[in-house]
Amino acid sequence: MLSVDECFYICIMKRLILSILLISSTLGVVSAQEYVLHRHGRNEIAISPGGVYSLSDKEWGFGAHLHYFRTLSSTSPWALGAGVEAVAMHGGHYTVSVGAKYNFLHFLNISVMPGVTFFGKDNHNHREGDDHHHHNKKAQFSAHFEFSYELIHTEFFHLGPAIDFSWCKGDNHFMVGLHCAYSF
Repeated sequence: MLSVDECFYICIMKRLILSILLISSTLGVVSAQEYVLHRHGRNEIAISPGGVYSLSDKEWGFGAHLHYFRTLSSTSPWALGAGVEAVAMHGGHYTVSVGAKYNFLHFLNISVMPGVTFFGKDNHNHREGDDHHHHNKKAQFSAHFEFSYELIHTEFFHLGPAIDFSWCKGDNHFMVGLHCAYSF
């Protein structure tokens, strides 16, 4: 049975995801015609806040991913960079990663970023013999994958939906968020 706080939190997350999808799809129609004039800068700083769903706990939470990428050349679809992810669930955890991004069709991006996840305090209510979330290490190898779709373009900014998947031993989660980037 879900508590009142959990029901409220799930309701807020559903509304956040629905709002992001509705705004992105509405504005995508406008930006599709403007895209022909859009050029990407060589550098990108972006943040993707959103709702996080833990596959391990089957719960929703909040998280944000911040990254910096630099393209290999002015015409290259490849970029290299680094990122930081913070998730506010069960004591929270932070991930520091480096990796690559590939831009295809001029508005779709995929990022692959291996890194290290640092766990905060483990606040789980564990049952006897349940080692599901016992993090016996404060830091573990992880991998972060992000798909983003750039719907809105201005001279320096682009905005659109993002779906992230983070893998770490015993702690996998998806994040549905809004990719907000500054390109220069």
